[in-house]
Amino acid sequence: MSTRKSQRHDRSASINRTRRPQSKITRKDGVGGIVVGTGISFTNPGTIADSGNQLALFPVGCAIQVRGSAKNSRRFNVTASAAGSLTVTPATVTSEVAGPTITITREE
Repeated sequence: MSTRKSQRHDRSASINRTRRPQSKITRKDGVGGIVVGTGISFTNPGTIADSGNQLALFPVGCAIQVRGSAKNSRRFNVTASAAGSLTVTPATVTSEVAGPTITITREE
């Protein structure tokens, strides 16, 4: 006979989705797409990062338009793509922390 009590599992901040940076993907006709999130940051010289890991939607060679950024709202070309980050040209990205809602749109 065991005297061990079962552990109680409470919902912590890691499970509570209201405290995590949110990213949302919208795809158009399966080719393009839009990523909207508050976890998107910019690092000099040419990196855009997303804590929501949704940036693999944008393949190498495509053009993207960034909106909602105080310092980096403009058009970029993707030179390297991964789930959590993009390397872009022109490599004149101004460092900016995540926070405001940023929209990244793939240009057709």
